[in-house]
Amino acid sequence: MLKLVSVTRILNEDDIAEAFVRHNARHVGHMLFLDNGSTDRTLEILRALQAEGVPLTVVQTHSISFDEIAINSWGYQAASQLFGADWVVFIDADEFIATENSAPLATLLSVNEPAITAELVNYGQTELDDPNELIVPLRQRHRWAGDTNVDKLILRAGLPGIAIGAGNHGAIAGGKVLPARRHAQITFAHYPRRSGWQILQKMAAGWLKAVAAGRPAAEAGHSEHYRSPFETMRDKPGELLCNSSYFAREFGLDQAIEAPLDYLGGALRYTQPADPAMKAAQMFLRFTERLAAQHGRLLDESPHARALVESWNAKRDFLF
Repeated sequence: MLKLVSVTRILNEDDIAEAFVRHNARHVGHMLFLDNGSTDRTLEILRALQAEGVPLTVVQTHSISFDEIAINSWGYQAASQLFGADWVVFIDADEFIATENSAPLATLLSVNEPAITAELVNYGQTELDDPNELIVPLRQRHRWAGDTNVDKLILRAGLPGIAIGAGNHGAIAGGKVLPARRHAQITFAHYPRRSGWQILQKMAAGWLKAVAAGRPAAEAGHSEHYRSPFETMRDKPGELLCNSSYFAREFGLDQAIEAPLDYLGGALRYTQPADPAMKAAQMFLRFTERLAAQHGRLLDESPHARALVESWNAKRDFLF
């Protein structure tokens, strides 16, 4: 049997992390997590699952902003070289592997092609969701009726000179996009929005992380999908924060198809209910505090950075 290793970037996903692991561990032989500084119960949950015997490894990055392509590519190399993968599955912490008739993913892969992709299928919040159901794929049973036109990458391990693109949607080899076939029997069920508060916090932090990464990230368009929602929250907060229908649902049933995931993970042991609004405020403040602390350390450790900020402080521009 082929050995599959999943690579997942994760940050403050304690409402979905346990279900993610329990389900996807049915398809992959090892799970590699790249944590970007979680401050909720995510790491506690992952430690408990590892103690149960789930084969997973967590590596934490020290920068609150990061070069996504470099991080993704490192994950590919680690899965190939450290964990003996035959195939590497790139999957975010809110995505669940779905196969035709729930067949093991390894049985659908061939050694005769270097890469395949799987369609991303978006599930979302509707008025029929049971808020007391903690297993997200059981709570959110409706998917968006349209095609997302977005694929995620599954890549044969050990290929030389590979760079994994932002979002894990494709790979570059020798300066060219690596050809990949969309596999008709594999999809990724995607649960990006579990509540209105959760997604607002995620979008705000996502855009600030891109801004903090500096000009190269901005010019590359990284996290651009967070920009417009962030600017709406910043400039017209009432359009979202005072809109009760925004928090009640993501889309109406007339825009949805009931197609629940065949969830394979079983019961949860470590996931706890939480107030979405209170958690979102807490997570955003912890994130911005870490961002400010890293800026402060840059000034403490880099004379050049300190001199630059002092020059900004000394500069006076007459505006009008």
